[in-house]
Amino acid sequence: LISPTRCFQHHHDRPVISKCRQPTQIYVVDPTKTTDTDSPSSSSPPTQQKRRRRKADSFFLTSSQSTNNEPSLEQPAAITTFITGKPPEAKQSECPFEFATTFKRYRVNLSNDKNANNDPESEKRRSRRVQRGVINKLVNNLGTKRGDTSVNNSKESGDERKNPWGVVSGIVQGVFQSDNTDTTNRDSSNNKVRKSTEAMYASEVKEGLFRWVSSAEIMTESSPLVDEDFVAAAAFWRMASDIIVQQQQQQNEKMSYLALPETTVAVASNLCDILNWYADLDTKEDASMHIVAQLDSRSSDVPVIQFTVSGNSQQQPNNYSLPSAADTERQTKAWVTRLLVELGVCPFTKSSQKSGQGLGDQGVPVANIMYRHSDALSRGDGGVYLIMADAWEAISDMVAAGPSGKRGVSSILLSAPGFDEDFALWAGPVFAMLEAGVSAIQAEEMIGVVCFHPRYVVPDGKSWPGFGHMHSLPRLKNWYSQYSSISTIPLEDDEIAAGGAFQRRTPHAVINVLRAEQLEAAEGRRSTGELYERNIRVLMGKEGGIGVEKLTDDLRLEQEI
Repeated sequence: LISPTRCFQHHHDRPVISKCRQPTQIYVVDPTKTTDTDSPSSSSPPTQQKRRRRKADSFFLTSSQSTNNEPSLEQPAAITTFITGKPPEAKQSECPFEFATTFKRYRVNLSNDKNANNDPESEKRRSRRVQRGVINKLVNNLGTKRGDTSVNNSKESGDERKNPWGVVSGIVQGVFQSDNTDTTNRDSSNNKVRKSTEAMYASEVKEGLFRWVSSAEIMTESSPLVDEDFVAAAAFWRMASDIIVQQQQQQNEKMSYLALPETTVAVASNLCDILNWYADLDTKEDASMHIVAQLDSRSSDVPVIQFTVSGNSQQQPNNYSLPSAADTERQTKAWVTRLLVELGVCPFTKSSQKSGQGLGDQGVPVANIMYRHSDALSRGDGGVYLIMADAWEAISDMVAAGPSGKRGVSSILLSAPGFDEDFALWAGPVFAMLEAGVSAIQAEEMIGVVCFHPRYVVPDGKSWPGFGHMHSLPRLKNWYSQYSSISTIPLEDDEIAAGGAFQRRTPHAVINVLRAEQLEAAEGRRSTGELYERNIRVLMGKEGGIGVEKLTDDLRLEQEI
């Protein structure tokens, strides 16, 4: 993808719609050259719908489904450069289509993505989460009238929870089992299984190539909301990232092993599917190093994953510097304050510290925004593995913290400045893998992931990029036409696209993670179309709108704070 922050037709330093008055040459990539067979209408499994997939389009505004107003998603599609020139049935603008493009649809197929209604293993997992209260809010909302906050809310009181953030991140060690399980017997049983498993991998244990992730070693004051499968995902990606680092230092191709005694074979297999999908993509793009994973047949008591790394390392120069965690938190908070709070783009965020305001009568408490940082780089080896590890550790901490109380977390904003220059990788493979990870552990009822980037562009409607992205330009146009006042001066397509894109342009590449119950409550609280029309008008309206030039300047200032 060509950077949307620069006009490559006329060589502006940044997109300034009002200043480009030169004739425009049209460059269009024929979408029939390649075929996208992974549209949701043609290949998405019905199981995701039966597991009540939540639309992630409320707090920080994203898209999940198509409407009849958009082009068919079954038509062939190709990833293209930005289309410059006169769009069909639209008045030609002065510097067209800096803010919309055709997204390539990446699809990660999971071999064990089963219907929770038919799979006993899936039902057991969901029952465990309901019992612990991890998806308690969502269950209440499905079973009672909206606004009824009297049912089963005692567990979500405002009392401070004892677990700190970070119980999962750092060293991923495991999780608690059900609260009703006898701790002594559980630990004794786990120790026996661990000893027998490690005996099979004695040489790997001796060489430091074997890792065991067990609840027997987690902090005793941990929250009961910690979830086995979230921790398994975090441990899996941290293992992959650590293997790359070790390979860069030692240049060997020995196999490494990860034991996950408290997850299932299906979840472990799904995680391998995601890693192997990226390895295959990496190989096609001539990456220098990649990892593949599979379940090891030696262990029958617990899932043990075998990792194999191959290729030669290409490390990044040591002088490549990134903003610090303190820098990205300060810059992201400034963006939240300006765009979401002061401009009112998100009606449920009233400060840079907390979100969820205005949803209390829906049973959704106000809680903290968790700011996280990743040093992952898009270039060279290991960046995708590291961002996945950092993201899943943050998500695990969010689940463990719970949705309320002094340490409760409503959402995550994880900044990864090392991906600022690579929107295609960020919006494509990285978010495809994050979405697949949510499905891999059957967490659709618990969380949603949303894509932000300093070069964000909206989908042009010719393909469906995934749940974590902004609504398409055709849908935004329809909403703007439907809800704008008769006296409002109409906007052109590129201006509407800009109004959508700037709702997702952050100082750095950001992964936003939201709780499913918040998404559900927000859906019932406001009119999506009216909100987007209002936001586009505020950002790009010809009668008092802010405009591209100032929005670009404001974002640049936040990057320099």
